Amino acid sequence: MTQGQGKVKVALHVHTTYSPCAETRIEDIETYCISNEIDVVAVTDHDTISGALALQAAVRELRVIIGEEIRSGDGEIVGLFLTSEIEPGLSAMETCERIKAQGGLVYVPHPFDAFKINRLRKAALIEVLDMVDIIETWNGKANLPVFNRFANLFAEERHKVKAVGSDAHYLHSIDLCWNEMDDFESPQQFLTNLQQAVLVTGHRYPLRTWWVGIKNILRGEGHVIRRSGRR
Repeated sequence: MTQGQGKVKVALHVHTTYSPCAETRIEDIETYCISNEIDVVAVTDHDTISGALALQAAVRELRVIIGEEIRSGDGEIVGLFLTSEIEPGLSAMETCERIKAQGGLVYVPHPFDAFKINRLRKAALIEVLDMVDIIETWNGKANLPVFNRFANLFAEERHKVKAVGSDAHYLHSIDLCWNEMDDFESPQQFLTNLQQAVLVTGHRYPLRTWWVGIKNILRGEGHVIRRSGRR
């Protein structure tokens, strides 16, 4: 299929071993996605684009959106279609501005999951709402499904584009959720086509993800160590 034509299945909010809480190896992703009919994957590792770049360099057929889940000073914000890494710790407003300066899209993950301590809080979300392109209205590992309903209602009330994200931290959850949409050739076309996407949802409770994070900490592969190592 020529890029820009037909339908594609897009898996958003995917982590690799470049995130300290994930165990998905770069070398396994393309085979798994092709086997499960995923055409495009957005890699959004915590505070780094290195995993996305590594996957993009390794694949032959799978298409990769370069992303980053950035821990701003006000909570986590995802940048999609990035060209350079954005450092954590900036305000939500400055984080969004830096995403936009690259021609990227601002995607807010799991905004109402009360158990995700690094979520973007509602006050900060309201403050940057004009810069937000996409609200994740279904997170595949929400601690309680009701939190997804809150996100969906918020997006509808604020007329924001919806998306679903698997929040995959291990290989077999990449295709837990996907967005089936018209193909695209640019970030803006992606955003336009996403508005008419079929959003396919699935859910698993995040116990395994927590265990992966604990194991990585015990192995000395915490967040700061992983960033400095730049595997």
